[in-house]
Amino acid sequence: MSPFDSPPEVVGHRGAPDVAPENTPVSFAAAADAGATWVELDARRAADDVLVVHHDARTPDGVEIFRRSADELAHLGVWSLEAALDALPDGIGVDVEVKNHPGEPDHDEEQRVASAVVGLLAGRVAQRPWMTSSFNPLAVERLASGLPHVPAGLLHTSGARMAGMVPIALELGARVLCPQVGSPDLDAAGIATAHAEGLPVLVWTVDDLGEATRLAGAGVDALCTNTPAALVAHLRALRDDGEPARH
Repeated sequence: MSPFDSPPEVVGHRGAPDVAPENTPVSFAAAADAGATWVELDARRAADDVLVVHHDARTPDGVEIFRRSADELAHLGVWSLEAALDALPDGIGVDVEVKNHPGEPDHDEEQRVASAVVGLLAGRVAQRPWMTSSFNPLAVERLASGLPHVPAGLLHTSGARMAGMVPIALELGARVLCPQVGSPDLDAAGIATAHAEGLPVLVWTVDDLGEATRLAGAGVDALCTNTPAALVAHLRALRDDGEPARH
């Protein structure tokens, strides 16, 4: 079952980073105020294994996230995942992206971040709409098996074709396909291929309104954006003008 009730839904990428610091409660609240129905955030582990919300593997001063405790990171404006989730507006959906890229300094083969996300979300499933996601196939597999009632998404960059990612997603137990904007077969036919296998499509990161119009018409289920207010207004205008948001 798709987590998206009224496609195409707008997902605030790290909140609303065009108006507030990304991956912070104020940014998530701004996305909700703009009309986004979902927000995406990034989960990493601190030195004390507390989950924190931060996109990059390092803080701006160059120190790796996993070498600082959650308290030390808090002084730098980095929120713990638990505190960030507690501060979210009621009703908004949340996509928790697990960061565990091979080659990054905090990569771990044991998928500790994915396992910790499973533990944290297990008691919150009834609170709001949820999904998880990751570029790391093993993390996706851990999330899908550990949270069977929470859709797991497989992220991929524009260098991969959707048609090739669909069977991989299914094998991992993923229930959402998350291609990067610009993927070569990200069109009505490619989206239909994913839909035929029961996979809704969430595209990241869509800030160009013309591209948003094209994707909405092609049948995409969700658009992740750095500018949720602009995208929400644009999609509303399309509907008001009688232009189909999707087909």
